Amino acid sequence: MKRIQAFAPWVAACLGVGLTLWLFYPGFMSWDSAYQWWQARHASYDSVHPPLMSMIWSVCERLWSGPGGMFVLQITLIWSALAAFMASLERPLWQKTLLVLLIGLWPPLFGLSLHVWKDMWTLMAFAWAVVFLLKDAQQASAIFRILALLAITAACAFRHNALSGALPFLFWIAYREAAVRKLPPSFFRNVVVSVLLAVLVLLISKIPNLDPRVKHIRSVWSVVTLWDASAVSLKEGKIIIPALLKDDSLNLQDLQKNFDDYTNTTIYNSGKLKHSFDIPYSPEQSKALTELMLSLPTTHTRPYFEHRMRLAQLLYGLDQKGLPDGQVLMPGIVQYKDNPSVSGNTSQYQQPVLKKIQSLVDTPLFAGWIYLSICLLLCLGIFIPRKSATAGLATTIAVSSLAYALPLALVSGSAEFRYLAWPVLACWLSLALLFSPQGRGKVQ
Repeated sequence: MKRIQAFAPWVAACLGVGLTLWLFYPGFMSWDSAYQWWQARHASYDSVHPPLMSMIWSVCERLWSGPGGMFVLQITLIWSALAAFMASLERPLWQKTLLVLLIGLWPPLFGLSLHVWKDMWTLMAFAWAVVFLLKDAQQASAIFRILALLAITAACAFRHNALSGALPFLFWIAYREAAVRKLPPSFFRNVVVSVLLAVLVLLISKIPNLDPRVKHIRSVWSVVTLWDASAVSLKEGKIIIPALLKDDSLNLQDLQKNFDDYTNTTIYNSGKLKHSFDIPYSPEQSKALTELMLSLPTTHTRPYFEHRMRLAQLLYGLDQKGLPDGQVLMPGIVQYKDNPSVSGNTSQYQQPVLKKIQSLVDTPLFAGWIYLSICLLLCLGIFIPRKSATAGLATTIAVSSLAYALPLALVSGSAEFRYLAWPVLACWLSLALLFSPQGRGKVQ
């Protein structure tokens, strides 16, 4: 019977993988995806898009040309993580099976998983880290903690900002290591070990960047800072962008014509703002950018934070009508340079499913603030007493969700819903763990 219970979630995951591939193979590719496929095909990478995903895609391309192989791998890794997590929970057979399907087919997560995005690879890596940490909570093992560290490192290698979401897990690993070794409790020691682990994770996650084929872009935040400065310029009625970072002909009309409050990409349509992606910055330009970045929240405090609050409002789903649906889901396959033409799946069965998911985009299901609020309540111990056993790990998952999502209000260059993919899944995993029998037992 135990074997059947352990096997059932995997059957559910196989059904999920099969259904996804049947309806949506070879997946969707936005501009980012198409660009990373181009990098994979030409073995030409850059540090703006962390190169690990393109490098994996390059290997996949040799075995399975096109986005299809990468899509199959992505979907398989996500669903298998769900199966491995549920198989480890002490729940009735029907609950395990149902939860795998419920979470895997949850419209926001399912809709996002149809796109070949590094955000989904970050989600997948964090999900596997949770699986290993749950195994360690059930039966302490250094092997599981090491595997979790490797998964966390992979998550940080897929996205620049993933380290903030990784920190709570690193603190949990430090706590677990001390508990297993039966060391006296010490918050300070756990913080120190967490910081050391964070440095280690960051260094290892940057190893792919050492490849000589990687083009390094200096001042990668230029596209965000110039967008912020454009918003402030429009609010103050004067150009505050330094001369080194713009054409002399740039005026407020140019900014107004191309400015969108939900994305930074359109502001560069005029060609009059100089960002570092197209032309490498000189030392003088880098200095001017740094000074501009520091001046925005200090010298231009009110307009800057009004702009950032508006982005947060759109990103976290507080004004879903104000965010174009194309910033939530991006079905289709974008053509980029010499990438081979790829035909999408347009079967009669896919379209009704896709339309149904798209019809939910402006509903609470796609409102990020709801998931973040639930995670905040979990962190505060509203549902389960803090002394509950694996509530420690469940709370860590919830804290990771918040730590990953909240900094985006200040650093993100757009309000794309995919940035909240991990927080949405983290909310589900935390709830599933807290309300399982293990949530009331003792961590080994």
